[in-house]
Amino acid sequence: MVRDGDGRVERIIEERDIQAMADGPQRRTLLSLTEGNCPLYAIRARTLHRYLGAVTNANAQGQFYLTDIVEAISRDGGEVRTITTAPSEIEYDLLCADVTRPGDLAAVERALGAARGLFAGVDLEAANAARALAAGRTPAQVESIARQLREVIAAVSIEEIDFEPGEPVSIGVSGGRVRIAFMHPDMGRFYGPAWQMPIGAGTPESGEQVVILMQAASDGRVHLFPVDPNFREKVNQIPSDSDLIYPGDEVSDVHSYEGFGTQMSENVLLSLGYFSQEEIEARQRKGVPLPPASLWVANSMRRPFALVMNALASMRTLRHGHLGRRVQQCLGREGFRGLRIVSTGNIPKGGFSSSSAVVVAVENAVNALFGLDIAPDTLVRLACQAEYGTGVRAGSLDQATEQKGRLGQGTLMSSNPRENYRVIRTYPVPAERFRIFFPYSVDRDRTAWRWCWGFFGEAPGCGVPTAAEVRKMTGKAAEIAAILTLLPADVDFFQPLEDELVSHGVLGLESRRWAASQLLRLPLAASKNELLERALGEAGHLAMPREKAEAVIRSLFAGWSEPPAGVPLRAMVAYLFGEVAKNFYLIHNPETWIESVTWSQRGDCCFAIDPGRLPPREEMEGTLEWERPFVGPARLDAWLTRVGAERFDFNRGLDDASLQADEPPEFHRLAGSNFFRGLALIDLAEAMVKRAFGADAVAVRVNAAGQGDYFQVHVDQQRVDVEDVKQFLRVALYRRFGLNPSPDFVEVHPGGGAAGVRLSSYEELGEVVRLLGEVGARAPESRL
Repeated sequence: MVRDGDGRVERIIEERDIQAMADGPQRRTLLSLTEGNCPLYAIRARTLHRYLGAVTNANAQGQFYLTDIVEAISRDGGEVRTITTAPSEIEYDLLCADVTRPGDLAAVERALGAARGLFAGVDLEAANAARALAAGRTPAQVESIARQLREVIAAVSIEEIDFEPGEPVSIGVSGGRVRIAFMHPDMGRFYGPAWQMPIGAGTPESGEQVVILMQAASDGRVHLFPVDPNFREKVNQIPSDSDLIYPGDEVSDVHSYEGFGTQMSENVLLSLGYFSQEEIEARQRKGVPLPPASLWVANSMRRPFALVMNALASMRTLRHGHLGRRVQQCLGREGFRGLRIVSTGNIPKGGFSSSSAVVVAVENAVNALFGLDIAPDTLVRLACQAEYGTGVRAGSLDQATEQKGRLGQGTLMSSNPRENYRVIRTYPVPAERFRIFFPYSVDRDRTAWRWCWGFFGEAPGCGVPTAAEVRKMTGKAAEIAAILTLLPADVDFFQPLEDELVSHGVLGLESRRWAASQLLRLPLAASKNELLERALGEAGHLAMPREKAEAVIRSLFAGWSEPPAGVPLRAMVAYLFGEVAKNFYLIHNPETWIESVTWSQRGDCCFAIDPGRLPPREEMEGTLEWERPFVGPARLDAWLTRVGAERFDFNRGLDDASLQADEPPEFHRLAGSNFFRGLALIDLAEAMVKRAFGADAVAVRVNAAGQGDYFQVHVDQQRVDVEDVKQFLRVALYRRFGLNPSPDFVEVHPGGGAAGVRLSSYEELGEVVRLLGEVGARAPESRL
């Protein structure tokens, strides 16, 4: 298939005619094309009649090529439209067969016999659903989804879940995502990019994507049954008529939704048997034993029920126009009668956006079930808004990648919603040399405080912010800064720097001076109340009525407490400038991968540790005499004391004199700045691997929100064997501190974007599974 520079079809040329060409370079160029002609055409009769008479057999095979009319139509300025199919799609083998060959003819007959409904008018709906679910995925991921749907069908039968056989159902699918670089700059009003891709199952037996089966109910309940027992509650249904799950007209943007959604999540969890912060504090005052941390509302805001209810509530904020009317008819207070939902999935918990995947999969299933026809960009916005209601204020890049990402594409994507998550560039990952894998540390919200050497508090009100409170504080930093610096409403912090970073990978002098001038307007440290009063004093500069502006500002200060030394706002915003500068430098200078990742991690560390003060590798792989009296977190504390760990100086190089200098700091080499998403245990793990293998051979980076869970290890395979690094971590980190993660390491696999399909009855689900199973084939493992 030969196309011009604009992608229009010019002609179709046979391989034998290419081989007969005398022009060597042209012959090689044409033979390198990978798009072939599938022999199925639709053409108007009068057009066919007009061009058919001019076809000749002047070619290498002396045959009359019907395809010659394509070239003639294109030459005359006519329109030639194409539909592309790929090997992973159901119809590929059928459409791309050559029935003049006996082998292909037998394959076509076999395909038609196996998928008789696909083209013979039977079960066409199932075939279309299977096609949509399989599109843009590896065969292994398709087969994995088929297996997950079989799990769902089995759960419906075994648990006697009341799915009505003759009633419509929908399927929602979403993988997680992996961030290759750029960890946090997608905060509101900074709107920096991230380099990431969707992930999915690497083998048919794994299940690194969320699969949702949904059917409308009429009993006034929302039923949720996760296949994985770890995600089930004692109660698997809640009322669908509670006022608390329907946002009022005043909930009209993400700021107002955050308060509504957070309160709704808390009430949902309380109804399921979790304990509120007030109950925890009352027990503390009375000296009564506390319930397990896993039953605290504050630690459980992203349990499946809270995510599902926020997905529904976020969609209910669509109220205007035809779409709004349709949404309110189906999901509004008057029309909604409940849902039955069964979910499954095995996205690694902690750092791979499993919570976003649940929300995206639910919204795709709802969109399909009720035929709402919500556009992908709107689904992204709604999914991001939904997570605001679970205590997470972050950008929408995770949701955008899961909804719109493509198989195997590590895209640098804008987080600015005004740009509809524009793809800035697609960069190849130098995977031949550098490899990323993911070890586990400890649970981010429930146990991280034990492994932080006092950096995070155990519970709100203890004098030190909890890990969750720190995330809320840092997640709002750029929005607060934009108000204090009087940044125009149509400008965000990253915009003035984008062209220079994309083109050159470093900031010039004038850009550095501009960034420094913004930081100079922010305090190195201030109390929460001081910042609030300053922000309220600038409310008049916001492009909205005063009352609403003050409400928006107050929402930025809700849900978090300040650190003992005050809010380090300048360091937090400097981190955002530094993170984009460090990672664009990495992209433009991939040979500095290990060094650049190390610089980036400085913005997410708690403690500075000199690897040279650690014992040599052979000693770290055994138990040292001095550490024997300690176990678990106490052993970590002993290590940090012994190696002279110091609190990281996040204000280093950010004082007024440094920022006012004629030569402001090079932001890709900032000495200070921090986003307070690190963990002391990960700081020690970084020092350990650098001591064992060399500072220029390995690097560590927090993954996603940090503060525990999985983290990244980057390995230069020209210097170190990846399996050797893994074995070292098994003994020096896991065994030393009593950690038993399962799996011990995660390897991510490319996946496709989210999908939602509708079937007119539950009974058709089995046919969809069968068709997916035929498309799926065991494929070689692929990884980043």
